Amino acid sequence: MIDKRLQTYRTYQRFTRILLTICGCWYMPTKSDKSMHYYSICVLLTMIMMTMVTLHTSYIHRYNLGNMMKNVGFAITGLSAILKVVSFTINRGSLINYHRILNDLFEEELMRNDKIRTIIFSSLHTMYILTYGYFALATTLLLLYFAPSYLLIIRGLLHFHLSTNYTLPISRGYGHFWTVPDNFLYHLHLVFETTLTGLSGLMACSVDSFFGFYVYQFTSTMRAMNFRLTNPLPTEKFLDLLRMCVAKHQRLLRCRDTLEHVYGPIVFWHIVTNAILLCGLMYDAMPFSDFKRISMFLTYAVVKFVQTFTYAWYGTILTNASEDFRNGIYFGEWFNSSLDHHVRTNVILIMMQKPITINAIYSPVNITIFTNFVNATMSYFFLLQSIDEGLETLHRDGRVAMIEFSLRRIVNHYSTGILGVDSCVIPLELRLYFCNHWTRHILKLTIFR
Repeated sequence: MIDKRLQTYRTYQRFTRILLTICGCWYMPTKSDKSMHYYSICVLLTMIMMTMVTLHTSYIHRYNLGNMMKNVGFAITGLSAILKVVSFTINRGSLINYHRILNDLFEEELMRNDKIRTIIFSSLHTMYILTYGYFALATTLLLLYFAPSYLLIIRGLLHFHLSTNYTLPISRGYGHFWTVPDNFLYHLHLVFETTLTGLSGLMACSVDSFFGFYVYQFTSTMRAMNFRLTNPLPTEKFLDLLRMCVAKHQRLLRCRDTLEHVYGPIVFWHIVTNAILLCGLMYDAMPFSDFKRISMFLTYAVVKFVQTFTYAWYGTILTNASEDFRNGIYFGEWFNSSLDHHVRTNVILIMMQKPITINAIYSPVNITIFTNFVNATMSYFFLLQSIDEGLETLHRDGRVAMIEFSLRRIVNHYSTGILGVDSCVIPLELRLYFCNHWTRHILKLTIFR
C-alpha cells in the first residue's frame, strides 16, 4: 500500500514538473539548460504577442462590453503568464536553493519508517485530485472553445474542400495588426491562436498546481516532524530530536520566505484581476436573459473561482500544519525532560512565533482571502450598477430638459404663427405623456434636426 502511494507521489511529482517544463518555467539545472533558457524567452515573447492581440481586439470592441470583457479576460491570462515566466526566471537561483532544501527535508522524512510515510501520504489523494481536476477542467474548456472552428475544417475536408468559413477564436480575424488573408494562411492563424491560448491556459495550470505541490511537501514535512515530537521512539533522545526539529523549522522558514517572494505577487495579481473581470462579465450578463452571455460568464466564473479557491485553500493548509507543529512542541516531553533553561527558552520562542503563512503583499493567503475576493467582486458589481443608474438618471433628466426647452420654442412659434424646424434633436420615439393633445400633434408632425 505504501509503495503504491509512493508511486502515486512520484507520478504527481513528474506531472507537475512536465507542466512547468512545457511552459518554460522549470528552473532546476538540466543537460539542455541553455535550450531551456531560450525556450523560456520564446514562451515570454509569444505571451506578449497574445496580450497585444487581445488588447487590440478588446479596443476594437470597446463599445460592446461583453466582447470587450471576454478579450480583456484573454489579455489578463496573457499578462498572468508573462508575470509567472518573469517571476520564475528572475528568482531562479532562489528557487533552486528552495527546491533542494525542501525536497531534501521531505525525502529525509519519507525514508524513515512506515508510520511516517502514512502521515506524509495522508493528504496526497486530495492534493493530486485537485491538481488533475484543475488540469482537466482547463483542458475541457479550451477544447470546447476551439472545437467549432476545427469541426468546420474537418467537415470541409470530408467534402474535399478546405473551408475558411469560420471565425478565428481570439482575434475574430481583425484583431491582428495586419490583414489576415483568406487562404491557407488563415488556417495557420487558427493554429497560432490555438497554441497561444493553450500555452497560456497550461501556464495557469502548471504554476498554480506547483504551488499546491510545494505546499504539500511543506505541510507533510511539518506533520512528520510533529509526529516524531509527540511519538518519539525509545531509541531517540528527546533533546536531540527537539534540536533536529528546531533546525528543520528554521530552514522551513527560509523556504517560506522564498515561496512568498515568488508567489505573493502572483496571488495578489489573480485576486485583483479575477475580481474585476468577473465583475464586468456579471454586469454584462445582467439581467441573465441572453444565453450566450450567461454561458460566457459561467465559464469564466468557474475557472476564476477554482483558481482563487485553490490558492486560498493551499494557504490555509499550510497555516494549519504550522499550528499543528506548534501544538506538537507544546504537548511534547520537553517540560518533563532534563533540559537546560536555554533549550526551554528556545522552545518558548518557537511557540510564540506566528503560524507560517504566505502573504499576498497585503493579506495572508488563506480561505479568508477567498471570501474577500467574492465580496470585492460583488462590491465592484454593485458600484458599476449604481454608476449606471446614476448615468441613466442624468441622461433622462437631460432629455426631459431638452424636450421642455423645445416645447417652449414650439409654443412660441405656434402662437406667433411662425412654426419653424429649429435645431433641437429629439428622438421621435420618446413618450410625450406630459404634452397636451395639440403639442403632441405638433411634435409628431415636426422633424427636429
